[in-house]
Amino acid sequence: MQRKTNQESLGDVIERMLKVYRLKSGLTEIALKSDWEKIVGSVIASRTDDILLRGNKLILKINSAAMKQELHYQREGIMANVNKHLEQDLIKEVLIQ
Repeated sequence: MQRKTNQESLGDVIERMLKVYRLKSGLTEIALKSDWEKIVGSVIASRTDDILLRGNKLILKINSAAMKQELHYQREGIMANVNKHLEQDLIKEVLIQ
């Protein structure tokens, strides 16, 4: 009798578990928060109060009205930089609050 092989890499198993338990977006959000200054620069990072990831939406809470206005026009660039940093096409929309 031959044994059936169900071999998966540990990375694949962990990835599947993160999806099943819906932890992946939380880990991605933590990674974004820790790398935010590298992604957008120190000026924008210093004006960012919070970063939230809800599905494929990136929500930025900004503490400066002038910066909110400026970032409104830079949403596409921010989305591209975040997706490049994450090495995946995850973010489809950036909301500035």
